[in-house]
Amino acid sequence: MKTIKPTPSYQIVLPDGVQEQVDGTVSSFWINGDPILLQTSSYVREGGEHLSASQRLKDRMLKQNAHWQVWNEQLCLTAGVDQAIGEFTGDDGVVWIHSYFVWPHLTVYATVSGPGDTVRNRKNWALQSLRGVALNIQ
Repeated sequence: MKTIKPTPSYQIVLPDGVQEQVDGTVSSFWINGDPILLQTSSYVREGGEHLSASQRLKDRMLKQNAHWQVWNEQLCLTAGVDQAIGEFTGDDGVVWIHSYFVWPHLTVYATVSGPGDTVRNRKNWALQSLRGVALNIQ
């Protein structure tokens, strides 16, 4: 396992062998030969209205015309995080899991995508990695 800091604000623990690509504010992670893609981005709040994780997910659901299933399960195990998770299946059969992890000053947005059975398996490397998203700034 290795710890990666996509930004100075947060870190994530990923399995050895994970490939990484940063494109602007989005970090993409994958394992060669595995059909799952994990993407993360973050936003540091310096002012303005604080939006909850569930409000952020609701806003995302309004933008994406699809049949969403909201998860009751909590992914991130870090104390003090507000989180909301939802999924939908695209027209091409790809399952998309959207997760928001919100602290008073930071929001981490993560997507996991790939084949349904693989992506929904709670033991897949991407969902396991989201359990350990942690703050680098307090």
